[in-house]
Amino acid sequence: MQQLVFLPDNAPFTEPQRAWLNGFVAGLLGMERTQSAPGAQAAAPAAAPQIEEDFPWHDPTLALDERMKLATGRPLERRLMAAMGQLDCGQCGYLCKTYAESIAGGTEADLGKCVPGGRATAKKLKELLVHRPSAPVTRPAPIAVPVPVVERGYGRAAPVPARLISSTPLTAPGSEREVRHVAFELDESGLLYEPGDSLGIWPHNNPDEVELLIAILRAKGSEAVTLSDGAVVAAREALGRECDLRAPSDALYALLAREAKDEADRSRLSKLAEDDSRAEGLGVHDVLDALLEFPSARPSIVEFAAALGRMQPRLYSIACSQKRHPREVHLAVSVLRYEKNDRSYLGTGSGLLSEHLRPGRTASVFVQRAHAFRLPADLAAQVIMVGPGTGIAPFRAFLQERAAAGAAGRNWLFFGNHRREGDFLYRTELEEFAVKRVLSRMDLAFSRDQTNKVYVQHKMLEAAQELWRWLANGAYLYVCGDAQRMAGDVDLALQQIAVTQGGMDGAAAKRFLVELAKAGRYQRDVY
Repeated sequence: MQQLVFLPDNAPFTEPQRAWLNGFVAGLLGMERTQSAPGAQAAAPAAAPQIEEDFPWHDPTLALDERMKLATGRPLERRLMAAMGQLDCGQCGYLCKTYAESIAGGTEADLGKCVPGGRATAKKLKELLVHRPSAPVTRPAPIAVPVPVVERGYGRAAPVPARLISSTPLTAPGSEREVRHVAFELDESGLLYEPGDSLGIWPHNNPDEVELLIAILRAKGSEAVTLSDGAVVAAREALGRECDLRAPSDALYALLAREAKDEADRSRLSKLAEDDSRAEGLGVHDVLDALLEFPSARPSIVEFAAALGRMQPRLYSIACSQKRHPREVHLAVSVLRYEKNDRSYLGTGSGLLSEHLRPGRTASVFVQRAHAFRLPADLAAQVIMVGPGTGIAPFRAFLQERAAAGAAGRNWLFFGNHRREGDFLYRTELEEFAVKRVLSRMDLAFSRDQTNKVYVQHKMLEAAQELWRWLANGAYLYVCGDAQRMAGDVDLALQQIAVTQGGMDGAAAKRFLVELAKAGRYQRDVY
């Protein structure tokens, strides 16, 4: 057998490492070739492998338009899937694939459940469904299977109460982004989790905002409201816990258009019902804004509540190991807070955890198991972690877990934020990990501390040779944080490292990362 050589002679690897990498790259390119001895019998053709359906759009770093192009010509359920956020985060109660299939099959009517995709996803789903055939597609009769029972505390449908211990700032006063360390007590719930899991929290709306909405609609709050699942609750309860007061739905705009007494209001609301992308330009950032902006539209509170989207849980990466904190769960929460048009806006989930929920009070929580974000079982394996901002959360858990387990494998962290002074999350603990050699190496990128902005991907490129050496030695690479920019930039940096250090071309570098992910050695938790 003759193997093509891809790595340059001066690449920093031992001969066994060089042989392994050359073989790996050759396999990717399909360029490994054999020379048969004269007269040798040709090998029998291999059985045709089973073709697995591919989902090239299932990448959260791709823009919506790119994902839709990749799904061109696919069945409706796959095009619906391409419109999702591609995180498989579980906030909707499905995976992206199964949510799309349920919508296409007519068993799920709510198009607003994809929290990461937000308005853009809901709009695209609505657009795709306009072209759905009116006659149902004939499919084989489904095989009856038992409905799985959700264990209490391990799914959005079965939350348990957890008592808030504390919510304390991780960032200094005056920082551009407020981040808080949030700790819950788990004594009564008995919840178990692993590093990589997320904690789902069912938030509730600001009570003052709920009362203001009731007053604007000249209602009492005791009116009976029927929710989309058929449940009947009082209007105050519906607005407080069951309805989404952040993003006005198309149904709300349509209702307000029907109820508007002013012709100009009616015209603008009708346009928003068809395309709400211009809402913020009108100063409409949430449901309260919609009522304030269009004072001639005052529906009954019963119709109003029925037209709102449903509340969705918020997921936060768990920031601790249960080996270190057996009766607690920790989160790193970025607080959404801003001022517009003389109004203060506060995120629903982060507002609950930063202001509305007091220590000693409980929230409804559940553990969302990670399906592909787990530490290697081999304690000797090396681990590379890339987690700027609140992306540090699962890696704090990873480091605590590895320390508690006495893992011999080295750990390397890339962390970044705006400024070292004020935005270095968990600084004391990370520096202690470094002193104790739990953290073998820590590369830091504080983007606002110099004229030229420096991000984690730049630090990765600076350390390209050593990073490639770790990967050649079997290291596992994890990325957590922003899907739209950071994760894509990190992926491009890794491709560049594969080119410069591994001697690959661009196409081979991309395939290298795909194969690394398939092997479980390139895992991402991005949002």
